Amino acid sequence: MKPLSFASVLAQAEDDAVAVSWYAGDVLTRRHLRADAAAMADAVAAAGCRRGAVVCGDSYLFLVAVLGLTSAGATAVVLPNVQPGTLASLAGAFDHLVSDQPDLPGPRIALRHGAGGGQPIPCRPEAGLIEFFTSGSTGAPKRIEKSLLHLEREAAALDAQWPDLPPDATAVATVPHQHIYGLAFKVVWPLLTGRAFAPHMEDYWESLIDGLPPGAVIVSSPAHLTRLGGLPPAPPDRRPRMVLSAGAPLPQWAADDTARIFGVATDEIYGSTETGAVATRRRDRGDGCWKPLPGIAAARGDDGRLRLRARHVDETSWVATDDRVEVSSEGFTLLGRSDRVVKIEGKRVALAEVEQALAASPLVAEAVAIALPGERAILAAVVVPSQAGQAKLAEIGPFRLGRLLRRELAFRLEAAGLPRRWRFMPALPIGPMGKTRTADLVALFEERQHG
Repeated sequence: MKPLSFASVLAQAEDDAVAVSWYAGDVLTRRHLRADAAAMADAVAAAGCRRGAVVCGDSYLFLVAVLGLTSAGATAVVLPNVQPGTLASLAGAFDHLVSDQPDLPGPRIALRHGAGGGQPIPCRPEAGLIEFFTSGSTGAPKRIEKSLLHLEREAAALDAQWPDLPPDATAVATVPHQHIYGLAFKVVWPLLTGRAFAPHMEDYWESLIDGLPPGAVIVSSPAHLTRLGGLPPAPPDRRPRMVLSAGAPLPQWAADDTARIFGVATDEIYGSTETGAVATRRRDRGDGCWKPLPGIAAARGDDGRLRLRARHVDETSWVATDDRVEVSSEGFTLLGRSDRVVKIEGKRVALAEVEQALAASPLVAEAVAIALPGERAILAAVVVPSQAGQAKLAEIGPFRLGRLLRRELAFRLEAAGLPRRWRFMPALPIGPMGKTRTADLVALFEERQHG
């Protein structure tokens, strides 16, 4: 079935009984969604809201808020989180909070189930604006605007990639709907293709597996798939049809764990808040090549960066990313970000090359290289030791382990590419989408210096 539009979902139709989600054991259908979104649109208009920041842990109510705001002509503002500092720093980006949480400060429009009467409401996807704020690698909020039409087109590309996914493939997620990946894969794609989605994010694998509907789609990330640990294989009636991962590359050992426990290979998603999903790769193949989604063209620019053209990215022109690539007839291979080349002692150092050299050591499980800011940039590395590395760390200590790794790297890298400062950690600091921010890594060195 061709994916529907938001306007079709919100129009009164014979398929009003199609399930969208559930609440307190009751199925929520398209009729309920239309009624709740209509009530929200009325509340937005009555409050004079022009820019509503949606703060809600329930994915169904989050969808209600977005559709109600955009149908009333207001902009839906999606905050990266609801920490007090975030609310304070982005206070000028919205005039009302739209939330199911009564204790938040400022003007608030309440969200609740069963609020409306169910008449069709107007919906113009090209005019329905949603703003995201992403922190990127530095921690500074960056505003990104999308429309409901962008989300519709992305859902169409996803459905063309996986056309045989059955209608009972319920979406469950360990990632939040506040990020474009969670919103697109857990909420919008199921909604527009007649599938249901779970209302809440799952925090624990044990409870997720225990309540997993047969043949479900798990929308996850490396931050969660690397924590499967020693879980036993899921029972046959609790095995998903698909496991999706995005946000950062999934380590091979985590991909192997996922396949062992769930019985399916992970489908990794490549994209960003700016572009949405643009490519995928199946982790039971060893080539590491990303295949563009249907309708998406990928090319290598003169500067070596990946360029994309897709209707849900930019309808008329090519868009350049910050990723360096090699492009073939099969797809593209990532070579690292162009903004991760730094000057150390007057020489250009590719941080990705340092990380690859570290990863080749049997003492290293994961590693990230950064340039510490200052009068003169200093190359540093944050390392998660392997089992052998943990034993060596306990034996000789962090200073001598850093010196040992420098000697290993000297066989592959010039002197400028040898880290001078080291932090050995049980895990890399990562956000909910599995991304590691430069600001968090720099803080590890500042904390040690001041602690």
